[in-house]
Amino acid sequence: MLIMLQYLPYIIVPVLLAIPTGKYIGHLINNEKTFADPIFKPVEKFLYKVFRVSDKEMSWKAYLSSVLMFSFVSFLILFLILKFQNLLPGNPEHFGGLSWSLALNTAVSFVTNTNWQSYSGEMALSNLSQSMGLTVQNFVSAAVGISVLFVLIRGIKGTFGNKLGNFWKDLTKILLYVLLPFSIVIAIILVASGVPQTSNGFKTATLVQPAAVDKNNQLIYGAKINSKTKTVTLDGDKVKGAKIITQETLPLFPQASQVAIKQLGTNGGGVLGANSAHPYENPTPWTNFVEITAMILLPMALCFAFGESLKKRKQGWAIFSAMAIMLALSILFEAVVEQHGTTLAHIGNLAMEGKETRFGIPGSVVWSIITTATSTGSVNSALDSYSSLGGLLPMALMQLGEVVFGGVGSGLYGMLGFIILTVFIAGLMVGRTPEYIGKKIGPFEMKMAVIACLSTPIAILTTSAIPAMLKSTMSSFTNTGAHGFSEFLYAFSSAGANNGSSFGGLASNTDILNCLLALAMLISRFLPIIAMIAMAGHMLKSKKIASSSGTLTTTSPTFIFMLIVVILVVGVLSFFPALALGPIADFLTN
Repeated sequence: MLIMLQYLPYIIVPVLLAIPTGKYIGHLINNEKTFADPIFKPVEKFLYKVFRVSDKEMSWKAYLSSVLMFSFVSFLILFLILKFQNLLPGNPEHFGGLSWSLALNTAVSFVTNTNWQSYSGEMALSNLSQSMGLTVQNFVSAAVGISVLFVLIRGIKGTFGNKLGNFWKDLTKILLYVLLPFSIVIAIILVASGVPQTSNGFKTATLVQPAAVDKNNQLIYGAKINSKTKTVTLDGDKVKGAKIITQETLPLFPQASQVAIKQLGTNGGGVLGANSAHPYENPTPWTNFVEITAMILLPMALCFAFGESLKKRKQGWAIFSAMAIMLALSILFEAVVEQHGTTLAHIGNLAMEGKETRFGIPGSVVWSIITTATSTGSVNSALDSYSSLGGLLPMALMQLGEVVFGGVGSGLYGMLGFIILTVFIAGLMVGRTPEYIGKKIGPFEMKMAVIACLSTPIAILTTSAIPAMLKSTMSSFTNTGAHGFSEFLYAFSSAGANNGSSFGGLASNTDILNCLLALAMLISRFLPIIAMIAMAGHMLKSKKIASSSGTLTTTSPTFIFMLIVVILVVGVLSFFPALALGPIADFLTN
């Protein structure tokens, strides 16, 4: 019981911060005054004037066209930066341009808010590529997701005439009023806590004690080093081909600013290959707590913003409750499994395999659940070293369609798709016309909701089926059997859920895998966006229906329970056969 109490602050603190943040964002959705107006309003007007942003509001088709065109141009610019970074000014000689398939995969990854990385950041990308390419997309891809949610809320509210707002104004407001100021505050906290923030690049430091590596550059543990004779001995025998290392190259980047937005915007792509397990990105238990809070803050806050903008706070709390119940149960399950090592029987210190000692099991477990529940994808431990069941749950959270809070914006509009589906099923069960917040749910809304709900299974299962049938794919595996298949399935689950985290063990930087993973990202990102904006346009024109004694209550515990069941049933029916071949088989055979 005392161990479980360690997990409570990771949930309580974000909730306390999310409630006022949600109220603040709710005012932005409705174009109402906020306390930040005196600071940001002049800047906002200036930006509209410079970029000639029209006051004209958009139809759903115009809004969707703007989203798609903006995303395409973002992809094109980022692809060119990555492919030809060696031609950019100030680029160090050792940073060459990425291959076409890796540049394609990475550009799609960051534009879709996935941030899957088939490379090690400090070894492949320069400061300029990291800052001007990837970090820019960390901001704008998150803002696109939130803007789509704004549109859907306006469609449900139905008091905006024929229009759904202006994409360029929404994008500007989200960046200016939410993502930028919040990121600055988090970055300052991280810098004060020891996270580097510099553009000076690599630095060389002299080791306090020399180390030795073998001919494969692997560290030799327990070796005795004689600096005078330059010999290395292990257990009394001289190690042939060993090298003595007296200096270490330190990968220094503007980490704090990039870590802040990667967590806040549920992006997850790290400056360094070790991501948030690296002490430069996440040095202490305190920074671990700050970054976990940043990951879940906006996804939680948007639930409250939903209720605030509609002036129906119970609706926001109902959605939050469904998500919070699934999150709490996930953390509880993962904690029990990982506290007891690689099997359900307690086997001592083996539970710490793959985890950083500075975070311990609680700090690692909560991170692994929240990063996959919110579609952030950053990691502070090696998921490949988790127990079979411990690796199953993060994978399953992604396969549910990133609706347990999910990505910023995308998580909530994905959950609204499941709510529409649940309302329709409940209506059929009791023989009443389905409606949600005064809007009738018709065939068109149902079609769009089904598209949104099934986009993740479609993306994961269709794109993973092709390489699963190719013999050449086997060369990418570092493990065999059920565990190897788990690594493979996790990679496509991560891409198909716009998550970006890696189970580890799969060498994914091949042309076929880069292209298919990119296709999974595109399907799962833009299919729901198209469906949700089209639904918003249709619901905007629907007449408000007055509530009556026959109206289904969508804030009751019964509805919340039914919503959770519908989400789980869709997930189980879609992925149980695949999970049975991977983590479940891995568990049963260990």
